[in-house]
Amino acid sequence: MKELLMFIITFTVVYLVYLIAVILRKNNKSKLEDSVEFRWLEKMYKINIKKVNLKTLNQIIALSNSFIIAITFTLVNFIKIFLFKMLVGFVILIILELLIYHIIGKYFKHKEEGK
Repeated sequence: MKELLMFIITFTVVYLVYLIAVILRKNNKSKLEDSVEFRWLEKMYKINIKKVNLKTLNQIIALSNSFIIAITFTLVNFIKIFLFKMLVGFVILIILELLIYHIIGKYFKHKEEGK
């Protein structure tokens, strides 16, 4: 129960910070289109970012980044040894990023082809 609460709090805090710092900033549209996430989706999955609803994609990226960080933080807290925490955290982070962004890329590619 404690771990679930930690996950929910971490997820909420990271999402709110991302929402305020990145999404809700004015004149931020061009910076968002140049972000690593957008470029990754554009190059790896051949998604035309100009045709995608940017608000939807920004929200999905914010939710996925929050989920990745919260899961990694929660799982790493089970480990006692600091060096092992860092190693496992890095591995979990990379795996989750690749997996989640693969799902997002496939979703938007499928959505783009369906139109």
